[in-house]
Amino acid sequence: METNGSDGNAALANTRWKFSTMWHLGINNTRGYESETMFGRYFGRMQWLYAYAGFDYHYKKTNEQEKNLFGQLSSKNNRHTVVAGLAYTLPLLFVVDARIDGNGKLRFQLGREDIALTSRLRFSITGNTDKEYSTGLRYIVNKNFSFSSHYDSDMGLGAGLTLTY
Repeated sequence: METNGSDGNAALANTRWKFSTMWHLGINNTRGYESETMFGRYFGRMQWLYAYAGFDYHYKKTNEQEKNLFGQLSSKNNRHTVVAGLAYTLPLLFVVDARIDGNGKLRFQLGREDIALTSRLRFSITGNTDKEYSTGLRYIVNKNFSFSSHYDSDMGLGAGLTLTY
């Protein structure tokens, strides 16, 4: 929970299969709401490749109609579509994600979470071809609680607490 809204991740997985959901809930309609729910499988001995399918919902009260880096219309007003994609873990544990949605729109994303700056300070960064990006810091108090702050291109700047379970 932060001052600009709530972010969360939940997953149920074994050594090959994973069901996950992610959400961003802004404090109002102009900050936006987003949810992605995916089901997929890891491939290969080292499991660097992950193929998935799922559903993407994004709502943000805005009159802007932006184009992504491929020149495709990227509407955030009320996007709800199925998606399918591949994610690959690169060296230094960065994850590159390529996907296509039910409307034929492509999206590439590159990011990494939990980059250790010190024994208690963590950094994260993500960006994609829809011109969405975020970066954040997290200070670990104990194994369950952290102080956190991040900037998100949709939700703005926020600070608060992170619960890890």
